[in-house]
Amino acid sequence: MNSTESSNSEDIEKSKDISEDNSEEISEDNSEEISEDITVDEESHSVPLDQYEKIKDDYLRLAADFDNFKKRNEKEKAMSVVSSLSMIISSLLPLIDNFEIAMNQEDTPTEIEALYKMAQAFLDTFNVKEVPGVGELFDPTFHEAVEQSGDGQKEVVGEVLRKGYEIDGRLLRPAMVKVHSE
Repeated sequence: MNSTESSNSEDIEKSKDISEDNSEEISEDNSEEISEDITVDEESHSVPLDQYEKIKDDYLRLAADFDNFKKRNEKEKAMSVVSSLSMIISSLLPLIDNFEIAMNQEDTPTEIEALYKMAQAFLDTFNVKEVPGVGELFDPTFHEAVEQSGDGQKEVVGEVLRKGYEIDGRLLRPAMVKVHSE
């Protein structure tokens, strides 16, 4: 071997030794920094128990408030639909009253009977029901008394002058009735 080759090989060995020493130092420094970072992170994320309980309580209250908001919103939507439907059906009730008057006439054409049945089917599809009538106890929430006769304590519907209707338990129009007291 010549002298240049031997000096190169010695330089290479020295550089290897230096790089090994440096890598050991670097890895020791990095591990210390990483462990310090972990302890710092753990300390910065720890919360006292009473503060944790307060945060947890606030979260649960917020979740409950949001759930109540969703339920209230769905209920308001449903009531909005029922209100809109009630307005439409209320405007059709005079037409149905006129069909009933026509049905009570002599020689009613079959076309009017067919239209009346279609109107009744329309009301049935939207769960519109008649308010209880003749023979039922008088209830001021469902009946509008036009005439009263008798002197008794028990008030009973004697005659229905105009039918009343309700939709899903909500009154569309009260029944116009004559009341008899027994």
